Amino acid sequence: MVKNSLYKGIKEVLESANVCHRCILRFFGVKEYTSYISKADIEKTIEELVNLEAEGLNQKESVEDNSSDDYPQPKRFLSNPCAACLGILQGTCDEMVPKLDDEVTKSGHKFKDFVLQVAQPVVVDLRDRLFLFYLKQKLGESFCIDENIPSVKDICKWVIGSQYGNLTNTGFTPSSDFQILISSTYPDTVKECFVLFKNCIEAFPNSRKSRATAEDIYTKKAVLNAMEALSSKIDKLYTLPPSPPDKCCTFHEIKCTHSPLYLGGRYNKYSRELSQTPWLVDGERKMESSVNELITDVVQKRILADKIIFSASGREDVDVKMLGDGRPFVLELLNPRRLEWSDEEIKAIEEEINKSSDLIAVKNLQVISKLDTLLLKEGEELKRKNYTALCLVERTLSPEDVKKLESLKDLKLNQKTPIRVLHRRTLATREKLLHSMQAKIISDHLLQLKLETQAGTYVKEFVHGDFGRTRPSLGTLLNTNADILELDVENIHLEWPPKPKS
Repeated sequence: MVKNSLYKGIKEVLESANVCHRCILRFFGVKEYTSYISKADIEKTIEELVNLEAEGLNQKESVEDNSSDDYPQPKRFLSNPCAACLGILQGTCDEMVPKLDDEVTKSGHKFKDFVLQVAQPVVVDLRDRLFLFYLKQKLGESFCIDENIPSVKDICKWVIGSQYGNLTNTGFTPSSDFQILISSTYPDTVKECFVLFKNCIEAFPNSRKSRATAEDIYTKKAVLNAMEALSSKIDKLYTLPPSPPDKCCTFHEIKCTHSPLYLGGRYNKYSRELSQTPWLVDGERKMESSVNELITDVVQKRILADKIIFSASGREDVDVKMLGDGRPFVLELLNPRRLEWSDEEIKAIEEEINKSSDLIAVKNLQVISKLDTLLLKEGEELKRKNYTALCLVERTLSPEDVKKLESLKDLKLNQKTPIRVLHRRTLATREKLLHSMQAKIISDHLLQLKLETQAGTYVKEFVHGDFGRTRPSLGTLLNTNADILELDVENIHLEWPPKPKS
């Protein structure tokens, strides 16, 4: 706040420069948001502050002295948009409320509270600084104010947020999961900022980028740095006070965004011809569908969102089944139209997924938190997985082979990146543990193995050896050639997701 004796002087200086009353309150340093909401609030606050001296406060600092003939005569009405806020606070923000309500309704979002964000052209910050220079010039050293006055953006959020909250009976809170972004534009931004650019190009580092836009170059930080560097000659570079614009700053976009909604669950895959995610080669599909699509297509119909990101705890190959309790997965729904879903609604979505295809099944689908999603990757390399593998061996199998395999515990495998995944994974040698094996002879040359391994073990390569890239392998352990016919994932040891509420 400024000295009591300066309120009348500031008011007269700014009124003569075509500055609106909301902006006059800003330059008073008033930070109580209720003072800005209605015209009556604005006028009442200005009147109270200007009349402080008349009530006997600060009698030694005469307001009469500060409103001498040196001050321009105030104008009663603004004939142009406000020279400080470019018209944003004159009525544009009040008129924005019904438009905002219409756009939010069209977006389909359901919410209990909201947070408002305002993007304003940087020229508004430029003009604020120019008016601070001007006030110091007119009022002299007696004008002492914190330069961090409430910004046009702040007031805009207070006014629109308060009015929209009252209109919709919702809370206006900074911690809300529902964000409303209002963007504004001003046609002469570059023209007004170019003076700084021309005289202090070093303050605009982004100008050196080949594809930099005006928004990239004229950032708030760059403009204020340039003004600081040029402070000694600002009054020679710009007309003070800044002249009233002949165009208004206008709101041109409203964007509504919910924080992501997360769903966790497990899936089974019963097909040997289904990839986990869409399989594309040179833009051409290799599979009709995928686990990802069979799940997300149903979810998208029931929970409208801009995009759904599917992720899982590992992946099985196309020809591998995922049995047992299933593979843990997460769906991240970006900008969902609703955040709150009952257990019954989520259960209905799960049932619809399971009815839509016999290739997969989903279980324990539920809403989870963002923090929960970290558990999916936590200890990724330490998890254990169980497999069943049907193997073909060259020589005739014997009971001694079974005994030998079952006696091996925590067998260390050295696996070079398999040839089949070299195109997408870094070449490296990884040490993995094969914790235990149970073997069953199906016929002379067929062997069923039940394996418990460290997560990340390449089981197919353990069986056939991958041309010696995995050592030891089933073939080297049995001193024969071996290959794998079928592989099933039986279990992934991870408590996921949090147990459904009973």
